[in-house]
Amino acid sequence: MLNTEEIKPNEGKKVLEVPERIIVKNLAEKMNVKATDLISELIKNRIFANINDVLDFETAEIVADFFGFELVRIETIAEKRKQQLKNNIGPGAKKRPPVVVVMGHVDHGKTTLLDQILKTNVAGEESGGITQNVSAYQVNKKGETITFIDTPGHEAFHSMRERGAYITDLAVIVVAADDGVKRQTIEAVNFTKEAGVPVLVAINKIDKADKNIDKVKQELAEIGLLTEDWGGKTVCVNVSAKTGAGIDELMDMIILAADMEEIKANPNCTTEGFVIESHMDPQIGPVAIVLIQSGTLKDGDYVSVGSIWGRIKRMDNFLGKRIHKALPSTPVTLTGLNEVPKVGAFLIGETSRLVAERRAIEFAKIEKEEGRGERQIISTSRIKELVKSRKVKKLNIILKADTRGSLEAIIQILEAIDSEDVVVQILKMGVGNISETDIKMARSSNAKIIGFNVEISSVIEKFAEKEKIEVKIFKVIYELVSEIKKGLTSILEPEIVRTDLGTLKTIALFKLPKKSAKKIDMIFGAKVESGKVEKGSLLEIFRGDEKIGDGIVKELQCNKKVVKEVKKGNDAGITFEGNVLVQENDIIVSYKNETKMRKL
Repeated sequence: MLNTEEIKPNEGKKVLEVPERIIVKNLAEKMNVKATDLISELIKNRIFANINDVLDFETAEIVADFFGFELVRIETIAEKRKQQLKNNIGPGAKKRPPVVVVMGHVDHGKTTLLDQILKTNVAGEESGGITQNVSAYQVNKKGETITFIDTPGHEAFHSMRERGAYITDLAVIVVAADDGVKRQTIEAVNFTKEAGVPVLVAINKIDKADKNIDKVKQELAEIGLLTEDWGGKTVCVNVSAKTGAGIDELMDMIILAADMEEIKANPNCTTEGFVIESHMDPQIGPVAIVLIQSGTLKDGDYVSVGSIWGRIKRMDNFLGKRIHKALPSTPVTLTGLNEVPKVGAFLIGETSRLVAERRAIEFAKIEKEEGRGERQIISTSRIKELVKSRKVKKLNIILKADTRGSLEAIIQILEAIDSEDVVVQILKMGVGNISETDIKMARSSNAKIIGFNVEISSVIEKFAEKEKIEVKIFKVIYELVSEIKKGLTSILEPEIVRTDLGTLKTIALFKLPKKSAKKIDMIFGAKVESGKVEKGSLLEIFRGDEKIGDGIVKELQCNKKVVKEVKKGNDAGITFEGNVLVQENDIIVSYKNETKMRKL
């Protein structure tokens, strides 16, 4: 229980909208307080939570009050969708295939596991061996159809995994037997908790010699997944995606869990779906991969998808085979939309072109009013303000990607680059290949063109070379981000590092400057009392406790010989150039400045 007696009311509280369940880290970010401070307050009230744990609304509400916030409960996407689907079931509801999302840490074998299930070679075809977008498949087992969604494991693909949890019926969390629970494993589990999705665990790579299954189960217990053989309720299956061991048992457990959930949908109600990926095909135009959630999508149907609309020209299943209708739980690749839709947008079947257009226009108005346009790394107005005050330099880029999901992941990584001195300004971002318009914009704005999994024709490439526009295309997101970071580093102002060399005391004046001279050129003798003095070193002149001027060592002698340095205990003859007349008994500090390249 939280100790409410220690929490004093705070008048004029700020109001925050949060879902029924929220991760500690997310609550801290919303309140703009340090996660450690939030955790400390929870501990005071005997709530021992870490940064990735999920708080229920009541706990979050009380602890937020301590920081001067009033929380208002909002429906999550999952809650809204589940309620909509429940409303659409009606008397015509029929059993539908379960939608199973496969989640987990990078390189724990999620895609290879699906590869084994589907008997395809999905994993081998991915750049860098990393899943970089969401893919959907269907498989039959014992007469039952199961829809699988594969999501990327790396931290950069946070939003993709979050959507995966919200549109699924069951989640399979893959954990490597030789690596255990990692950061993205915890994140995936938290997504399923927030979305209220049942979880099965697949401990993969049991073929490895250094596997430690008991250690994995201990780590699972620590994040709230106590397996059945340890006295809990979490179904856990040991598998090897490499050899196929345990795959049949995992499929049986998925079918059993789906039966217990009684998953249904009405194929005869209004068609609704969820965009899980989208891209621009240079031959056929906008393409979207949509998971149908209720109703039946057919060739020729009018649809609205957020602020765009269209009429279905063609639908293909996950194997690329043309189909003419898509029932609930079917992933379908469709064409016929007037633009590339946003990943995460909802597809709605409409009765006519007029209705579809009207709904899209209405949605666009709402987006504009709420300011939900394409995200920028930093607002243009803010960049102008910072550049004017000389606080920041900007790197202009034009960003093109193969899919909306890839674009979102890249932006998410770029937003995490923390620097007060340089910033990425995306002048244009979009889905599709490099175009002549991109080159022209880059020319007029002094921008680089960065592409991910896109192409550039030989004609456009020659045009770019003629205009001296730098175009770089990458197959792996992290290589792309590394290139952008390199560009940011190159425009950082170098750091000037001062190193004190030694101190001296003036003991004799040998040559004084002319009275008419604009700068002070003189020769004097000084004893090095500590450290050393070097030829070319900078000097600070002190008289008493007050600094009175600066200068530089033009020439240096010791025992009437020209030298490069004079060390402690020796007398030095200094040819001085500066802005002050040096006198006997002045204290002089010798130092040098070094220029160092800064890093982000």
